[in-house]
Amino acid sequence: MPRIPYKNPAKGTSPVGDAIRERRGARGLTPLDQALLNAPEIAAGWNTLLGAVRNRNSLPDDIRELMILRVAARNSATFEWIHHAHVGVDTGLTAPQLTVIRDLYSPMPTPQSPGVLSPFQAAALRFADASTFNVTVPQSRLDDLKQFLKDDQQLLEVTAVAATYNMVSRLLVTLDVGDMGTVSVPLPETEQTEHDVEVENGVSLHVHVAKRTEDDNAPWLVFVNSLMTNQKMWDGVLPRLSKKYNLLTFDQRGHGKSSVPPTKCTLDVLAKDIATILQKLSIATPIHAIVGVSQGGATALAFAQNHPELFSRLVACDTQATSPAANAKAWDERIALARSEGSMTKLADVTVPRWFPQGSTSELNAGGRREFFIHDMITSTPVEGFAMSAAALQGYDVYPGLAGKLGGKKVLLVAGERDGALPGVLSGLKDKLAADGVDAQFEQIPNAGHLPMVDAAQQWLDVVEKFLE
Repeated sequence: MPRIPYKNPAKGTSPVGDAIRERRGARGLTPLDQALLNAPEIAAGWNTLLGAVRNRNSLPDDIRELMILRVAARNSATFEWIHHAHVGVDTGLTAPQLTVIRDLYSPMPTPQSPGVLSPFQAAALRFADASTFNVTVPQSRLDDLKQFLKDDQQLLEVTAVAATYNMVSRLLVTLDVGDMGTVSVPLPETEQTEHDVEVENGVSLHVHVAKRTEDDNAPWLVFVNSLMTNQKMWDGVLPRLSKKYNLLTFDQRGHGKSSVPPTKCTLDVLAKDIATILQKLSIATPIHAIVGVSQGGATALAFAQNHPELFSRLVACDTQATSPAANAKAWDERIALARSEGSMTKLADVTVPRWFPQGSTSELNAGGRREFFIHDMITSTPVEGFAMSAAALQGYDVYPGLAGKLGGKKVLLVAGERDGALPGVLSGLKDKLAADGVDAQFEQIPNAGHLPMVDAAQQWLDVVEKFLE
């Protein structure tokens, strides 16, 4: 929800509001303008600056919009992306180019090897990315860009575009302008739809579908998130995968925008939810792959036990086929802590350091750039949603007969190197499945923790994309 009220003064009652309307034209005051009008002097200065950066500079329009969109993608500024993507198209940016701009975890094009971008666009993309992520832009990236600029005025202008739209995105995201805090930055080249799927009486799951617009035969991937997170945990890896696959993500019971179930969950129930979603959304089966992590990984293994006909490949990350006996008590203690506090905050405080341990290269570590990304996701989980869902991790065993259900399929087991005992557990599971004739492999993601698709997205993608081919 927006964290500040909107101000919408009537025409003729606010000189600042009227000046902004003049710049906006037919659009009128946007939610951003209405937020800024809480401080009219700042709104006035903002209007002057943005008018110059957007409309009174000498940069090619496509270069300006490319940089703005990269800042939006890097900062998860959905409002900013949505309001500039169509402008980018009007300046000549193509859908494949937008996909490159949106994708944060593929190697960036270079002026020497620009791919679908022009050499100038590739240099501008690299400059905007460095200015946003690192603040200090390496000399080499400045040199690459300067060869396409006319003069020092344009060097100032490109720097101002990146700096200004970082300012814009930070205000948008911090104050949740446009009420888009729970909305992911769109994926170009896809048609995206939201669904609330009733999986049983009174229980609905919130589902997001991204279907490729230019490929009616694109294979489907289904993603199952971990306990205490929602489907936005996959945001980093979806842009790269959207270039080839249709994507389905959803909030598990008790998480995100899905219903809090009235009774305790089991893995069989969670697995059935996936089958119900596929059936109700008329998605052709077998899907190419189901991908799950942590509780989602265990759910994927249960899906293999109960619905083997519905998928061809399985990726299970940072999970295990059988819950250790000690886990039942550990989950009881965590549930009791959350209920006693009436909040998930203390649980988040101890969970995030465990998921993203010090010593890894993660920007999710304490003091890292995205330290609160998962922390906020955990604290926003309803206490009873957590309690009902965590019950599924107590006393389960999906291993007996699993190899038989996986016959003829491909299986990838993945673990972050720093995720405690799980790399050894999953390596051992691979050996057992392989001994029983399953086409199974194990991969370890260096320096990653419990959610390697979050804190080591590029390395995770390198492994998973190869497996999915």
